[in-house]
Amino acid sequence: MLESAKVSEQQSLVLLIHDALINLGIQYVKKVKIYGKETGEDFPDWQQELELKVQLNTHSSIAQANFDIACSNAITKTTTDSQLSLQKPSFLGSFFGAVSGRAVGSAAFQAGQAVAGAAVGISGVVGGAALQATQVAGQALAIVGNNPPLQLAIKSLNKDWLNLLIQQVDVVKAEASVRKLQHEHPNEQPAQISHHLMLQKAVLAGTTGFASSVVPGQAAATFVVDWAATAALSVELVYQIAAAYGMDLKDSTRQGEAVAIFGLGVGGKTAIKAGLGLLRNMPVAGAVIGASSNAVMIYALGHSACQFYQAKQNPLTLEATLVDAQVESKKYIEAAISQEKIMDQILVYIVLAGNPDKSWKDLLPELQAANLSSASIDAIAANIKSLPSLETLLEQINSDFAVPLLAQCQRIAHLDGVITPAEAKVIDFINKKLSCDLAAIK
Repeated sequence: MLESAKVSEQQSLVLLIHDALINLGIQYVKKVKIYGKETGEDFPDWQQELELKVQLNTHSSIAQANFDIACSNAITKTTTDSQLSLQKPSFLGSFFGAVSGRAVGSAAFQAGQAVAGAAVGISGVVGGAALQATQVAGQALAIVGNNPPLQLAIKSLNKDWLNLLIQQVDVVKAEASVRKLQHEHPNEQPAQISHHLMLQKAVLAGTTGFASSVVPGQAAATFVVDWAATAALSVELVYQIAAAYGMDLKDSTRQGEAVAIFGLGVGGKTAIKAGLGLLRNMPVAGAVIGASSNAVMIYALGHSACQFYQAKQNPLTLEATLVDAQVESKKYIEAAISQEKIMDQILVYIVLAGNPDKSWKDLLPELQAANLSSASIDAIAANIKSLPSLETLLEQINSDFAVPLLAQCQRIAHLDGVITPAEAKVIDFINKKLSCDLAAIK
């Protein structure tokens, strides 16, 4: 394993290592795999495999050796060797099974299919869960092919918790819910069925998963929900959309696709601005996410899943199409962040209606302690001296985000079991303005 601050130069280093090994004259070493990676990265940037023949000891004869050369800056082959001894055992869980591709078109797609479901055993070195997470991440990297920004987004995700949620998806239940929707809407296309699924999940996210770990009595506690509940709903949504597009949910390829979709939808730097920084870390027990951030996550993932499975209809152009899809996904999440800021300001009105002794200024420190997005905190802080009217804010909410907003407003009002006249007035005003039928969506 060659590790350096910048990606190491492959060709000359491989020649140097090959010659040095040949000169050692070790008869029982038949095959060597060399990896090069940047310091701090989870996955190698390139891999090269070569078979050693001791009688070859000059540069001119190296060309005759049986090299299995991977493309520079990409990994195009997995390894199943369980006897490799490396400098950092913990790194095994990051690179075994990792696959990306410089190959274009069908070659990249075939690489993804070949890796899907592969079982790589490294007895006594790395746990099965971590290894499975690495395999799934490898599938995802193979699927996206030569798309460096998307590869980086996938690498930035925490594969351990994401893989655990993927493993817990009830594929039978997920497929049944999709078939029910398709039966109810027989003339609708997969994108339309997917939209119904997104709305359903948005309502669920707005009414369930309330965080029990927050400090009771704090008004800001109403702004947060349990991270695990939202993440589980989001992963299930990705699987349901796959079913809407006719995919077999029992096929292990779906696991890698789910990771790729997370990278596509919420794996970029923009996700941190939306309050989704936990995607890159292992959430602690009781971790919370902003109540509006969960809507951003669900819609962004749903949008990206539709883009992905639409692109997958033509495997030969999948890689190229995903480049455009990533641009569109970034635009979508930026627009969603704007909605998130408006939603959080509207939720402040609900909280203040139930806490008449507090002002926006009083509430700000509590909101800063909650896991709201930085964009929402900045918007609330900027408007403290000149508050936008509730009507003005409601006019800026689009129909999709009105659904989780109304669900969250109703949840907050019912939180203490008593709806005050002030809360009822605000809820009624929001209901009239948004005109959402939550019962129909459920």
